[in-house]
Amino acid sequence: MNRMVKSVFKRMTKKAVSVMKNKDQMQEVSIESLKKGALYKGRKGMDDMWVDVKTFSRLVQEVKKGRYRDISKKSVVMIVGALLYFVSPIDAVPDLLAGIGLLDDVAVIGFVAGQLKSELEKFREWETGVRI
Repeated sequence: MNRMVKSVFKRMTKKAVSVMKNKDQMQEVSIESLKKGALYKGRKGMDDMWVDVKTFSRLVQEVKKGRYRDISKKSVVMIVGALLYFVSPIDAVPDLLAGIGLLDDVAVIGFVAGQLKSELEKFREWETGVRI
């Protein structure tokens, strides 16, 4: 990630701390990220991001409900920060810029997914067990 993207992401993670204190705001971030992500579903190069956004959203919902606790607060802050970055119309590269506007969103979502790979895998395993 470049410096500008890192700077905006850092601001979003700070905002995530306050969002996490309000279950309604957590719900809103989760829903808005799914709505925005659905707009790009099936587009070339967006499949991995869409899978990660859906996973982030489900994880946030389960943490919000108190059903999933096997994740650090720092990791949840990163996830909520990434979702805030994703849904924000004003980020390092505005989404309105055709062709390049989502590159920073993809980078942030991918960065967080990469950093939290093992925790996300544990969450998916937990989900599978809950559904059975």
